[in-house]
Amino acid sequence: MNDISETKTISAAADDAVPEKGITVNNADMAYQFLHEARDAGVEVETIDEKRLRWKIDLRLMPLLMFIYFLQYLDKTLLNYAAVMGIRENLTNAQYSNLGTIFYVGYIVSEPITTYLMQRFPLGKYLGVNVTLWGIVVACHAACRTYAPLMVIRVLLGIFEACVAPALVLITGMWWTKPEQQRRTGLWYMQIGVAQIIGAAISYGFQHVNSTRLDNWQILFLFMGLLTVVVGIATIFLLPDNPMGASFLTRGEKVLAIEHVRENKTGVENKTFKWEQVRELLFKDIYTWPVFFITLLAMIDNGAVSNFSSIIIKTFGYSNERTTIIQMPSGAVSIIATLVATYAASFSGERALFMGLITIPSVLGAGLLLGLADNYKVGRLFGVYLLNFCPAMLPVVYSWSGANTAGYTKRAVRNAIILISFCIGNIIGPQMFKNGDAPAYDPAKIALIVTMSAVVVMSVGLRQLVIWDNKRRDAESRPEEFEMVEDREFMDLTDVQNREFRYSK
Repeated sequence: MNDISETKTISAAADDAVPEKGITVNNADMAYQFLHEARDAGVEVETIDEKRLRWKIDLRLMPLLMFIYFLQYLDKTLLNYAAVMGIRENLTNAQYSNLGTIFYVGYIVSEPITTYLMQRFPLGKYLGVNVTLWGIVVACHAACRTYAPLMVIRVLLGIFEACVAPALVLITGMWWTKPEQQRRTGLWYMQIGVAQIIGAAISYGFQHVNSTRLDNWQILFLFMGLLTVVVGIATIFLLPDNPMGASFLTRGEKVLAIEHVRENKTGVENKTFKWEQVRELLFKDIYTWPVFFITLLAMIDNGAVSNFSSIIIKTFGYSNERTTIIQMPSGAVSIIATLVATYAASFSGERALFMGLITIPSVLGAGLLLGLADNYKVGRLFGVYLLNFCPAMLPVVYSWSGANTAGYTKRAVRNAIILISFCIGNIIGPQMFKNGDAPAYDPAKIALIVTMSAVVVMSVGLRQLVIWDNKRRDAESRPEEFEMVEDREFMDLTDVQNREFRYSK
């Protein structure tokens, strides 16, 4: 087993464990080869303080991941702030809705392509290049005053931002265990709330900038675009592609970092794109489509909040400046909801259940907007804030996927499918707000209540499906057969192939 220069075959423990009846070392996870080389070289890890190593990794990676996700959300929602700064003067309501939709068209078309490229190219550098390119696109918004060029630029923005969430999910899975992943995912995802607060403050500030050559919304796009370019270039140089190539770690620390995530049974990274894992995900995995529709239905609310929150609040009779400031508590609600959902799910181990629980306040929020009369401004505003709870279930979905999907290609493609459902939901959300329904938009509010209620029911169903599947695996388990294979965790087996794998609720 220590001689990795030859291609060996490791027999499966059972006939149905691996379709090909074996796994070759050449097709195994990259961590497998690294560990065996380190063992041959006699690398010692006993003297390394593991707790200190975890802090070292956190302090190096988490600020960068958090800032990237912060910019990803803020840059794509700048249009929401620019809407009250004058960019809508040359746009009809339908055209503005289309600008919110077309971003996700570019996103969804790009997702399968970017999933393949992420596995073929160094992940950290690929992410950094895309951040740089979308920063350039954000700056180019300043040159677009009419509908046609704005449509083109929004498509490009969707294409370059498509890699962010799946890349961050893969990176999180490389470095941290399942409980740790949930909390780290929550930390970078809660930057949505931070972006809502800071975005509103930045927009308010730029509304008071006067220029004879540029409108204040143009200056806003230029500033944010250049900032994103700087972060993208920094990402190329500072974000390691995987633990094996992390220059800030010693060889012993790399070994310990890989051993730390062994318990996940999901591997670290594999550069071979395996079509058999894609077929398994699409046609054999019983969780693929329930998770797809849960995400899709929940993100209809996200699409509505991202593009129409400022417009809904403005119908309450507030000025442009006050409308911008009043949106800031939405960010605080998003932060609180994300922290509650991710930390509660991490400590309880109940991911699917919290997908549903965190959606219930948003159902109440849509109900307040629908049921309260126009003179109940505070209550209706509270309803808008509550809508920000539902999007907080997405990091729980990301964490559920990371914890319950083994096989690197399968993990990457599942992330892409989740993001495709995310896009479809965000495409549907803005389109529910029809011109003829303004200013109340009652049909859209009813649709939000129905779709989010369905998310609650389906999340409970997903939890029961996991319990049933684990019981079935326990009944057929033969532990003595699995102990015969060394480093099985890094053989790039999928969760379906590895019958020793147990799903997290």
